[in-house]
Amino acid sequence: MLTEFTGNLAHHLEFGHSLTIVAKTIDGASRFHINLCTSKTATNPDCDVGLRFSCYFREDNIVRNSRINGAWGEEETNIHLDEHTARNPIVSGDFFMIYIFATEDKFHISINSKPFCTYPYRIPLELIRTLEIRDHIQTIKQIDHRAAFPIPWPAIHASDFGKSFSNDIPILFSPGHVTVITARCFDNKKGQFIIKFTESDTKREELHFSVRFDQKVVVRNSMNKSFEFGIEERHGGFPFTFNQQFTLAIAFTEHEFMFAIDGRPFCTFAYKSQNSLQNLVGFKITCINGLRMHVTQVDHVQMGDVSCRGFESYSAYGYEIA
Repeated sequence: MLTEFTGNLAHHLEFGHSLTIVAKTIDGASRFHINLCTSKTATNPDCDVGLRFSCYFREDNIVRNSRINGAWGEEETNIHLDEHTARNPIVSGDFFMIYIFATEDKFHISINSKPFCTYPYRIPLELIRTLEIRDHIQTIKQIDHRAAFPIPWPAIHASDFGKSFSNDIPILFSPGHVTVITARCFDNKKGQFIIKFTESDTKREELHFSVRFDQKVVVRNSMNKSFEFGIEERHGGFPFTFNQQFTLAIAFTEHEFMFAIDGRPFCTFAYKSQNSLQNLVGFKITCINGLRMHVTQVDHVQMGDVSCRGFESYSAYGYEIA
């Protein structure tokens, strides 16, 4: 089963930022592409592509290129490679980790924790705001965007293959921020998935959003400073349909989380601690009891309105976040 990913970053790329991508290709894959773009190609097919990282298994090669003003530039293959570096260290059908670090004038790219190549910028780094992954991909587990300069944020942790999906961001959440997640659940229709927004240092869960297909209930909770869960909130019904794509919008206001699913408001959940947003780093998704999930889109939007009025429109079917 193929999957793909597209999404607007919480903040444009800049010096000191890194992207960590963990994914797995299908068995017998012939290719996949990772694009760092100025906008989504679905809404702007001719947008500039600051980096296209293309892996071709049959040719045993990895190609880097950029598209500027609608025209592709000169491909880079074996240049900027160390003489001891394989032309393509990624194995078809296996998990891989690609780390892209932005310095003053070039990307430094490593594969499976080993340096691979550099790629000089061909467009201004600050124009890059969208990440896309295409073609023969089976599973995407991690798309983390972090800042390493002037201080690491969030703290860097080893890739956790036990998580179904991870999406850290390099900036603090603030009122007016909306995270929009598009996904589909499959395999065991009696399973569950949990979306967790945690603190950077302690990993305490400020938001525990548990979707339980076996019980047909959505549980919201939060941990206190002693890592103890409080009183569950379960009202609102069950708006999810198994094996059907959904879009969940999570809005951050001054006092509470607000949730909308497929264009309709669902519920709210008040912050349970002071300065709740100051240490949140993004979200993790864990699947339970054999349920599996493909996350195909994550968009971060800053509305400029601390009350997030109308945020539910971002989750409506067919709504394109440019």
